[in-house]
Amino acid sequence: MDEHKHERFLAANQGLRDFLHRVEKLVTGTGTITDGDLKALSQRLSNLAPEVGDASRGETLDADLRSEIAEYVKNLRALQTALEKVRCIMLARKLQLEGAKRHLYGLQGWVNAYNQTT
Repeated sequence: MDEHKHERFLAANQGLRDFLHRVEKLVTGTGTITDGDLKALSQRLSNLAPEVGDASRGETLDADLRSEIAEYVKNLRALQTALEKVRCIMLARKLQLEGAKRHLYGLQGWVNAYNQTT
Protein backbone atom coordinates (compact mmCIF):
# COMPACT_ATOMS: atom_id res chain seq x y z
CA MET A 1 0.00 0.00 0.00
CA ASP A 2 2.79 2.43 0.92
CA GLU A 3 4.55 1.61 -2.36
CA HIS A 4 1.39 2.56 -4.26
CA LYS A 5 1.17 5.84 -2.33
CA HIS A 6 4.85 6.48 -2.92
CA GLU A 7 4.36 6.04 -6.68
CA ARG A 8 1.32 8.31 -6.67
CA PHE A 9 3.19 11.07 -4.84
CA LEU A 10 6.18 10.67 -7.17
CA ALA A 11 3.89 11.05 -10.18
CA ALA A 12 2.04 13.98 -8.59
CA ASN A 13 5.29 15.76 -7.80
CA GLN A 14 6.53 15.25 -11.35
CA GLY A 15 3.23 16.60 -12.68
CA LEU A 16 3.43 19.65 -10.44
CA ARG A 17 7.06 20.30 -11.41
CA ASP A 18 6.12 20.05 -15.09
CA PHE A 19 3.21 22.43 -14.63
CA LEU A 20 5.34 24.91 -12.68
CA HIS A 21 7.92 24.80 -15.49
CA ARG A 22 5.17 25.50 -18.04
CA VAL A 23 3.95 28.46 -15.96
CA GLU A 24 7.45 29.92 -15.97
CA LYS A 25 7.54 29.54 -19.76
CA LEU A 26 4.15 31.25 -19.93
CA VAL A 27 5.43 34.15 -17.83
CA THR A 28 8.41 34.60 -20.16
CA GLY A 29 6.17 34.39 -23.21
CA THR A 30 7.63 31.15 -24.55
CA GLY A 31 4.84 28.76 -23.58
CA THR A 32 1.11 28.31 -23.23
CA ILE A 33 -1.32 26.76 -20.79
CA THR A 34 -4.77 25.66 -21.87
CA ASP A 35 -7.96 25.24 -19.91
CA GLY A 36 -7.50 21.50 -20.41
CA ASP A 37 -4.15 21.73 -18.62
CA LEU A 38 -5.80 23.48 -15.69
CA LYS A 39 -8.61 20.91 -15.56
CA ALA A 40 -6.13 18.01 -15.60
CA LEU A 41 -4.14 19.63 -12.79
CA SER A 42 -7.30 20.14 -10.77
CA GLN A 43 -8.25 16.49 -11.22
CA ARG A 44 -4.82 15.29 -10.09
CA LEU A 45 -4.96 17.52 -7.01
CA SER A 46 -8.45 16.30 -6.14
CA ASN A 47 -7.45 12.66 -6.49
CA LEU A 48 -4.48 13.01 -4.14
CA ALA A 49 -6.14 15.23 -1.52
CA PRO A 50 -7.45 12.33 0.64
CA GLU A 51 -3.99 10.80 0.88
CA VAL A 52 -2.47 14.11 1.93
CA GLY A 53 -5.20 14.37 4.55
CA ASP A 54 -4.44 10.88 5.81
CA ALA A 55 -0.76 11.75 6.12
CA SER A 56 -1.53 14.92 8.04
CA ARG A 57 -3.55 12.93 10.59
CA GLY A 58 -0.43 11.12 11.68
CA GLU A 59 -0.66 7.94 9.64
CA THR A 60 2.57 5.97 10.07
CA LEU A 61 4.70 6.60 7.00
CA ASP A 62 8.15 5.54 5.93
CA ALA A 63 10.87 8.15 5.46
CA ASP A 64 10.69 8.11 1.65
CA LEU A 65 6.95 8.69 1.63
CA ARG A 66 7.26 11.50 4.21
CA SER A 67 9.88 13.08 1.96
CA GLU A 68 7.62 12.84 -1.10
CA ILE A 69 4.72 14.34 0.84
CA ALA A 70 6.94 17.19 2.06
CA GLU A 71 7.99 17.87 -1.54
CA TYR A 72 4.34 17.73 -2.61
CA VAL A 73 3.41 20.34 -0.01
CA LYS A 74 6.33 22.52 -1.16
CA ASN A 75 5.16 22.15 -4.76
CA LEU A 76 1.61 23.08 -3.76
CA ARG A 77 2.90 26.29 -2.21
CA ALA A 78 4.82 27.06 -5.39
CA LEU A 79 1.67 26.22 -7.37
CA GLN A 80 -0.28 28.84 -5.46
CA THR A 81 2.23 31.49 -6.51
CA ALA A 82 2.30 30.16 -10.07
CA LEU A 83 -1.49 30.26 -10.39
CA GLU A 84 -1.46 33.87 -9.21
CA LYS A 85 0.97 34.62 -12.04
CA VAL A 86 -1.36 32.86 -14.50
CA ARG A 87 -4.28 34.90 -13.19
CA CYS A 88 -2.34 38.14 -13.68
CA ILE A 89 -1.32 37.14 -17.20
CA MET A 90 -4.91 36.28 -18.05
CA LEU A 91 -6.14 39.64 -16.76
CA ALA A 92 -3.44 41.50 -18.67
CA ARG A 93 -4.27 39.58 -21.86
CA LYS A 94 -7.98 40.30 -21.40
CA LEU A 95 -7.28 44.01 -21.05
CA GLN A 96 -5.02 43.90 -24.09
CA LEU A 97 -7.72 42.20 -26.16
CA GLU A 98 -10.36 44.66 -24.98
CA GLY A 99 -8.09 47.56 -25.98
CA ALA A 100 -7.52 46.04 -29.42
CA LYS A 101 -11.27 45.52 -29.80
CA ARG A 102 -11.97 49.18 -28.95
CA HIS A 103 -9.30 50.23 -31.45
CA LEU A 104 -10.94 48.14 -34.18
CA TYR A 105 -14.35 49.62 -33.38
CA GLY A 106 -12.81 53.09 -33.66
CA LEU A 107 -11.28 52.25 -37.02
CA GLN A 108 -14.58 50.80 -38.19
CA GLY A 109 -16.26 54.09 -37.28
CA TRP A 110 -13.75 56.01 -39.39
CA VAL A 111 -14.21 53.60 -42.31
CA ASN A 112 -17.98 53.97 -42.08
CA ALA A 113 -17.70 57.75 -41.98
CA TYR A 114 -15.37 57.72 -44.99
CA ASN A 115 -17.71 55.44 -46.94
CA GLN A 116 -20.61 57.80 -46.30
CA THR A 117 -18.68 60.74 -47.74
CA THR A 118 -17.68 59.00 -50.97
